[in-house]
Amino acid sequence: MAARGNLLGLLRQQVLTGAAPVCRLHTSSWQADSNRALLTRVHRQAYARLYPVLLVKQDGSTIHIRYREPRRILEMPVDLDALSPEERRARFRKRESQVQKKKEEPELYDDFDVERYKQFWTKK
Repeated sequence: MAARGNLLGLLRQQVLTGAAPVCRLHTSSWQADSNRALLTRVHRQAYARLYPVLLVKQDGSTIHIRYREPRRILEMPVDLDALSPEERRARFRKRESQVQKKKEEPELYDDFDVERYKQFWTKK
């Protein structure tokens, strides 16, 4: 009998709370709706549609495909195992030269004269 009373009490409580009008106007939502998309991009694992993309193949030919992410160009990677040893060495040398060029930083020549601009920060 006691268990039956508890169940009736829980049922009454659910009915009373469910019947009360709930105002959701000023409550924040955890869902990613259009208001959240206004502030930041929606971080999705999979997009809902397919986008037109230009695919560049290894031989340089291009075709238009539908891709799952919005991009302009997709480039197919070169299969290094299919290249001859000479072509492989040439690609490796080209890659090394690009890395070496990035490491070199030009020296900056500073001809700033403090005495010339000293008048602007001293009190008169």
